[in-house]
Amino acid sequence: MAIKKIVKDYFTFSKKEGIAAIVLAVLICVFIALPYLIKPEKKKPLIDKVMLDEVSKLQSSKASNDSNRSHYKFYPKNSSPSEQENTTFEPFSFDPNSVDETGWHKLGLRDKTIHTLMNYRSKGGQFRQPDDIKKIWGLRPEEAARIIPYVHIVGIEAYKKKQYAPYKASFTKPMIVDLNTATIDQLRNIPGMGNGLLFRVLKYKERLGGFINIEQVKETYGMSDSSFVLMQPFLKITTTVITKININTATDYDLSTHPYIDRNVAKAIVLYRIQHGSYQSITDIMKIVFIKEPLFNKVAPYLTVQ
Repeated sequence: MAIKKIVKDYFTFSKKEGIAAIVLAVLICVFIALPYLIKPEKKKPLIDKVMLDEVSKLQSSKASNDSNRSHYKFYPKNSSPSEQENTTFEPFSFDPNSVDETGWHKLGLRDKTIHTLMNYRSKGGQFRQPDDIKKIWGLRPEEAARIIPYVHIVGIEAYKKKQYAPYKASFTKPMIVDLNTATIDQLRNIPGMGNGLLFRVLKYKERLGGFINIEQVKETYGMSDSSFVLMQPFLKITTTVITKININTATDYDLSTHPYIDRNVAKAIVLYRIQHGSYQSITDIMKIVFIKEPLFNKVAPYLTVQ
């Protein structure tokens, strides 16, 4: 009974509510049907007969021109209105290394591209083979494909023969050279002496003041045993003019620039000189506690007291 009461309360309308519901339903039906009942009248488009006559004349004139001309015109694809030049294409056999601007125009190229081509040639650029044209900046692929079949480069066969001629390597037999007086070219020709190693050897010779034996070459930075074995038979030392450092006048910095004298030894040599006066002979430096005979034997040829 409770359910029936609820249904009755919610689904029973008063007289006014019933009338309003009916009116609303009618209005909804009217609006739904309205587009099907009322169709707008289609107006016929206005036709300008004069304009139609002009268009017809232009079409007839264009058809006549297309049928009578011996060459064709085209517009580059994907170009802006400013680039859509009325370009002609009159094919002929040509050499891209000598054809003039008129010839390029006949081949259908644009002014901007022709300017690039002429500028390339004026700076010494040359076309060795037909496909070289594709390398020109601004030349479209379809333009290159259109003109390449007509390319005839004068002397191209001679160029190909020169280009593919077998390589003949030049070789100069290495000579035995004096390590202290050899020129750069003489040293470069020695087996195992690459350019980088060559200049490091020369730099090390300068720091030493000259080589006094071949084994010193092994002390060069980056010198491998295999490289030294290759070059050793071609090196000799006959010149023993060595640049020496005067230990009575040199500063600790001057002494430390020599590869065999580190900064501490250099300072000790100068300090001993200040405390005891000038050195009378090279052997005097052995009075310094940490200069032992092996170090003295290495460095003595490069020192002087005069």
